[in-house]
Amino acid sequence: MSPNEPETEVRDEAPEMVGPASPAAPKPPVPAPPRADAVLTASRGLTDYADELAEIEQMPLEERAAALSAIHEELASVLHEAEG
Repeated sequence: MSPNEPETEVRDEAPEMVGPASPAAPKPPVPAPPRADAVLTASRGLTDYADELAEIEQMPLEERAAALSAIHEELASVLHEAEG
């Protein structure tokens, strides 16, 4: 800038707002968790694998892998069916 040019200052500030800012929109409510009796009703058709898992623990490694894979497949199919 030469000494003969007047100084001009450019401001990058936003203009001040007049009046109150609009209130934020209310947030939607959080859905409640399922009721305990609904969960119990939904779980009645599920297979209990506790005894089978105890037996699997005693199996040789290859048989154990096959048994656990079968349980996994059954649980995955139940999950996919429940998801719709």
